[in-house]
Amino acid sequence: MKTRYIALYFLLLWSPTTFACDACGCSNSGAYFGLMPQSNKSLLGIRYNRMNFVTHPDSHVLRTEETFNVTEVYARFFPIKRVQVMAFLPYRFAQQVTTSDTKKQNGLSDVTVLVNYNVINTLMDKEKSSDFNHTLMIGGGIKLPTGRFRYDENNVTDVANANFQSGTGTTDFILNAFYTINKDQWGLAMNVSRKFNTTNSDHYRFGNQLYGTADLYRSFKVGSYSLTPNVGVYAEKSELGVRDGKKVLETGGTLLNGTVGLTLFANRWTLGVSGQKPLSQNLSTGFVQARSRALIQVGFLF
Repeated sequence: MKTRYIALYFLLLWSPTTFACDACGCSNSGAYFGLMPQSNKSLLGIRYNRMNFVTHPDSHVLRTEETFNVTEVYARFFPIKRVQVMAFLPYRFAQQVTTSDTKKQNGLSDVTVLVNYNVINTLMDKEKSSDFNHTLMIGGGIKLPTGRFRYDENNVTDVANANFQSGTGTTDFILNAFYTINKDQWGLAMNVSRKFNTTNSDHYRFGNQLYGTADLYRSFKVGSYSLTPNVGVYAEKSELGVRDGKKVLETGGTLLNGTVGLTLFANRWTLGVSGQKPLSQNLSTGFVQARSRALIQVGFLF
């Protein structure tokens, strides 16, 4: 499949997008996007992502399981040539299960808007196609504090964990770069994204984050449809969080996941599913373990 039928892999950062954790509890990590078709067309879609974490996994008393289910509406459009704008509106369902009770918190999360410029696109820049086609996009964006960030550490009905809140309570800034190379039906997609977090009104700042992916894919024609399986890796690194000007040592960390996915393209519709499994991790100085993740998304091109 040619480059014009494969968009870049996007690492979107929804709230809260860090592995920073307090002494107990864990975070909702950054998101992984599967393939998105026809990067030259506008798109409206919805996706569902499920992530699980376990805190103090070896303790029968302190063990905590947290599940984050995020449903997100997203859109892509092109106000001018080579400029791509994407917007994301997530709604999050969170659940924390301890040895004594279960707590839940649902609500609108933080909205993200990204603007990317198509620096290189060999299909647009050349009159004749070549054996290899390249696409490079660079840009950035902003995450707005539309989600709730309020909790009372002395209230037993609240989850006293900054990462369990629906939002971060901050306006944060993102830089990103996406690159793809295609030859015939084969392709390789790579990206890197850096997020800079600010301090919220509760004097808490989530650690800055760095994300990256590399995915190999191949397209197959099945009648009038196209199937594109992919396999690769996803990595992230989070710095220490800061509370009242002091670093929180039980925060931050690194994670390396293996990824596998399958995307179906059919006329104006696309359907994608993907999964991730941790290969290596060191989160919150070992207090937190990330489990497997799953993503499903559907989009309409117009």
